[in-house]
Amino acid sequence: MGRLRHPQPRPAAPEYRGEWPGVDEELLKTLPTVLRAVVRALGFGRAREWLADHGGVNVSVPTHRTHALGLDANELARLRVTLAPHLDDAGRCWMPKPDKLFIRVRDVQIKRERFNASINTLAHRHRLSSRHILNICREDDDGQFDLF
Repeated sequence: MGRLRHPQPRPAAPEYRGEWPGVDEELLKTLPTVLRAVVRALGFGRAREWLADHGGVNVSVPTHRTHALGLDANELARLRVTLAPHLDDAGRCWMPKPDKLFIRVRDVQIKRERFNASINTLAHRHRLSSRHILNICREDDDGQFDLF
């Protein structure tokens, strides 16, 4: 019989000393932990793009930059730091699909911005119709929305 192998201790989480993208902490609170880690590392817009390609699958997060994930060196380093508690021993983690979660976050952001921007501005900013913006805002207002 073979010798009993003891599990190797997990290395400490790497550190990243560069710039981090600005992310709204209130929006982060609405996300599950793995998605929150990706958004914190990449920023909201970049995370949405990246998860469109890599969400819903088990992703190996290498320690050194490769072209496979489409991340620059800083993005990879930040992602490695934020995902450290979620990676298995091989450096893999299941990435969530972003669709419904980002819709929820987007809607919260629209509701916050509705008094500082016009319906048309919000529609252009979020690539939605003005009718859709009205419907999102009505969810909070019980049907009351000031058009002027």
